[in-house]
Amino acid sequence: MSFVARNLLISVRLFHSGMEEVMKEVPVSLYGELSSRLSSIVLSANDKDALPVDLVKTIIFLWRQDQLQSKAGVEALLKAAEIVSPEETYRVLSELGLKKVEMALRKAP
Repeated sequence: MSFVARNLLISVRLFHSGMEEVMKEVPVSLYGELSSRLSSIVLSANDKDALPVDLVKTIIFLWRQDQLQSKAGVEALLKAAEIVSPEETYRVLSELGLKKVEMALRKAP
C-alpha cells in the first residue's frame, strides 16, 4: 500500500472514530443499498462546498478502490450525506430500518 493510500485510510479511521459505535448497528447486508442511497444524496446536494476536503478525498479514494460499499465507504458517505442533507439522510436510515443509527446521529454533536 502506498504512503498516500495508507495516510488516507488512517484519516478515515480518525475522522470516523466516533462513528464506530454507530456502524455496529448497520448490518453488512445493507452496506450496498445504504452506500447507493447515500451516494445519491451526496451527489445531488446543492452545496457540495459544505464537505470538508479531506472527506471528499476519502470518498474519491474509496470510490477508485471500489470500496464505497465497505464499512469505511459507508461511514464516509454517511458523514457526507449527514452534512449536506441531514433530514434526507435520516429518512433513508429510517426507511432501511436503521432507527438506532438515525437516533444516534441526531444526538451526535
